[in-house]
Amino acid sequence: MSFLPKHIPSITFWLLSLILLSAASPALAGSWEHSFFAGTQYPLRVVYLQGEQPGPTVMVQGGIQGDESAGYITAQLLSKGKVLRGNLIVLPRANVPSINLCKRQINVDMNRRFDQNYNRFYEDRVARVIRFLLNQADAFIHLHEGSGFYNPTYVDNLRNPKRYGQSIIVDTLVYNQIDLARTVNPVLDELNDHIGMSDYKFQLFNTRTFDQGTDYPEMRKSLTCYALAEHNIPAIAVEVSKSIRQIGWKVRQQLTATRMLLHRLGVEVTPPEFTDEDVRAYARTGIKVTVNGRTLGSDGIINLAPGTTLAVKSVSSGPSEFSPELALFASDRPGVNLINARRMVLEPFSELELRSDGSKVAETKIRWTGKLPNAPGDDTPVFVCWLNGNPVFVRDGETLNAVLGDQLILEGMWGSDLKEVINLKGFVAIPWANNGQDLGWEIILDPDNFLSHYALKSDHPGATRFRVVRETPGAPEASFYVDIRPRTVLALRLGDRHGQNLLIPWNAGGSYRLPEGEYVFESAWSNGPDDKLVATTGDRPLDEGQSFKVDYGAPLKLTVRQATTFGDIGTMTFTASGLASR
Repeated sequence: MSFLPKHIPSITFWLLSLILLSAASPALAGSWEHSFFAGTQYPLRVVYLQGEQPGPTVMVQGGIQGDESAGYITAQLLSKGKVLRGNLIVLPRANVPSINLCKRQINVDMNRRFDQNYNRFYEDRVARVIRFLLNQADAFIHLHEGSGFYNPTYVDNLRNPKRYGQSIIVDTLVYNQIDLARTVNPVLDELNDHIGMSDYKFQLFNTRTFDQGTDYPEMRKSLTCYALAEHNIPAIAVEVSKSIRQIGWKVRQQLTATRMLLHRLGVEVTPPEFTDEDVRAYARTGIKVTVNGRTLGSDGIINLAPGTTLAVKSVSSGPSEFSPELALFASDRPGVNLINARRMVLEPFSELELRSDGSKVAETKIRWTGKLPNAPGDDTPVFVCWLNGNPVFVRDGETLNAVLGDQLILEGMWGSDLKEVINLKGFVAIPWANNGQDLGWEIILDPDNFLSHYALKSDHPGATRFRVVRETPGAPEASFYVDIRPRTVLALRLGDRHGQNLLIPWNAGGSYRLPEGEYVFESAWSNGPDDKLVATTGDRPLDEGQSFKVDYGAPLKLTVRQATTFGDIGTMTFTASGLASR
């Protein structure tokens, strides 16, 4: 094996790890998935694959930049593979919003957010999850698709040191005792033996990230640099070229390179069978989405009435081995995915567009019938919002009470026939075009994500207040307040092997003694919705209904986090005893 694992580099260690895992971690076996940020507009799906034989754990990731389709297709196919030895953690599509729009980035470049723990944009929340996943990994492989063809010397505009395509990238040849060159060079030799065209052969690209005079200082903010420097694990990027048009060929070569690297890192995997045509056609194969019961694209027109709440259902999302990300955009709110976001239509729009992994697969015109009913009661302006997926009507001057991590969507003004502009002061929906329009965007209520000088004093102790303002030209002034209270965990609900429920008072930083045995995690209770919390044990997410063991001599740390931000709320330690302390 060509690297030193994090801990003890021996098969004995891996066997011991499996024993300890069964004693002090969720009782899991085989393959399983977890969606971080469940219930938000952009859930993040992670696949865990446990091998038939013990071995190291390698994390493989694609899609950190949405215009690099080969990377996320390769990672997705790998997530459907069979692991013979070792374990895989696969994050196929790290940046779903940018994939939906086929853009490198939405707010900021996610692959430049690892030099510190940022907390401003959606990309920073994903980076927080990625850091968490890397805690479980003994090596990391990052899948990319870059422009041109890397060459250490300048040949022409497409072949030079500033191009990244057709390369295996390392931040340095040797880091501490990790010999990356020794891992990569044999893979390059074997991989290139099967590539006929010399221009398409892969090269070793050493960015010399840690050198003072490096030509690539931006790589110090990258994920591979973080994994290598902070976790002391091998971190390697495999980059195919955007200049090669045969997507099936690129995916096959990237998958082959990844399998070879995994072999060198101690993991054996057999990916699913596929053809080049499968890769070309998957995004348009078997996709079916309905809107209010009508199949999108079936006849080109859908009738809607103003005030209708859209009921969007993904009936079929295509071939399971590719599992494309679907997005439905209204023409007036491009970038707001209606498959995972609620919308009550207060203003007409012209069409709906369905995308599959960024490719447009259907579009439907909208025909509007009838008109929006008048606002109930007096003439006081009424704001329409969604709070955690539930419709909320707020009058001018009122206060909407929320909890840290809640999801807010500003819908508009009831009864208005104007083109409304609604602004949550302190929130920036589009950093490069801050026009004050926040309608439709998912807003995760976290004061740390907002511009602090817009924060107001609240009547509720500990709460932070922000103001939502109607800024529609020619419309009467109106506003309301949003009070964001800290989220307080109250208790954990567990089930024991006898089917009895246990209510454990929450004590962040404290400990609790339970009889030795297996328990089922039911839920965490707080001063807000239960689904806005997620639990982790050690370095693994713990879904509701999953079990974990508490054993003698193996204290188990259970952490509760914000489900929408993955921010840490607190940790309790469970220890085993003969009798529970209650």
